[in-house]
Amino acid sequence: MEPYAADRSRTLNRRIASWIIGIVVAVAVCAAALHAWDPAPDRVAAPSAAVRSAQAERTADLAPLNLPADDAAHGARMEWWYYNGILDADGGNRYSFHVAVFVSNGLVKHTVMHVALTDLQTGKRYASQKRTGGVPAQSSKSGFDFRQEGWRVAGAGPKHAVRAAFDNVSVALDLQDARPPVAHRAADSETPGLLDFGPGGISYYYSRPRIAASGEISIGGKAVPVKGNVWFDHQWGDFDAVTLGWNWFALHLADGSDVMLYALFDAQGKPIVTAGTVSNASGAAVALKPGDVELTPLESWTSPRTQVAYPVGWRVRLPSGELTVKPMVPDSEFDARETTANIYWEGPVRATASAGNAAGSGEGFMELSGYERLNAARPGGK
Repeated sequence: MEPYAADRSRTLNRRIASWIIGIVVAVAVCAAALHAWDPAPDRVAAPSAAVRSAQAERTADLAPLNLPADDAAHGARMEWWYYNGILDADGGNRYSFHVAVFVSNGLVKHTVMHVALTDLQTGKRYASQKRTGGVPAQSSKSGFDFRQEGWRVAGAGPKHAVRAAFDNVSVALDLQDARPPVAHRAADSETPGLLDFGPGGISYYYSRPRIAASGEISIGGKAVPVKGNVWFDHQWGDFDAVTLGWNWFALHLADGSDVMLYALFDAQGKPIVTAGTVSNASGAAVALKPGDVELTPLESWTSPRTQVAYPVGWRVRLPSGELTVKPMVPDSEFDARETTANIYWEGPVRATASAGNAAGSGEGFMELSGYERLNAARPGGK
């Protein structure tokens, strides 16, 4: 081949490879899981008995969750391992973080790592991301150990480790869980660890809602010892993480219970499914039905960088009562277009209970994904 033709061929190959990568890694984040929003939402109706039966049958045909073996990677179309937490330091200072590892299997296999750290005293947020071909992980029969350019996310059973450093900022945590994991399931399914998203596909999903974490964070070269309860999610399957959007809540409540809520919506913002799980300190979990959960957006925040509007304030109705969920730092957008071709909101929230709420107030994390697509679909959107 002549030099000019060879150069042109190489350029074309690079463009094709870049195009493929953009498709197969266009995933919406985690550390995970999901919740639907409409500008004027109505109560979500429970699916019919026939639909519930069909969903139960779909999940019943699959292998049940098997831990600790299922801590490891599965080669699914989409898989992620995700952590979030609010960390306490001596003197009352607090920090929040999330760390996620995504593995996308398509024409090209890619691994992506996202890290964000927020100083809750100043509201200053630090974020970084990495992407590489293949799976940069140490082999393990049960567990995971991802390592990339000095970052590490590893876990097996109740013991985990998170390490990441970037731009004179670092997070280094060791985690140990004293509780059993929570296997999420649909309310009408007898199969724990599996969720049916209807047209969105089927997902395996379990959490460790309160892993005790200790270690240190560093900002500007100043190391600070920290500790706190961290939420861990592991989710995988052949579900659609490219066109689906979601609102997802992970809440620690005052009575010791933990609440995971998700609602999926399609590319037009129409609800697909809304559900979740309430678990207690012993690991006993109750699956919430669509009729058990109602979400009403209360306020929005528009990113000055991307112009994407996010519903960051919510009224959440649960069987135990109502919660008002609001962000600790409204500017918690993560622009992941260079690694996963999407933009999402991920940050710490306060949950304030209404009078008569048996579970009480609390705090946790919220994730809002898919809103850049809704923004682009609206008249005048970008």
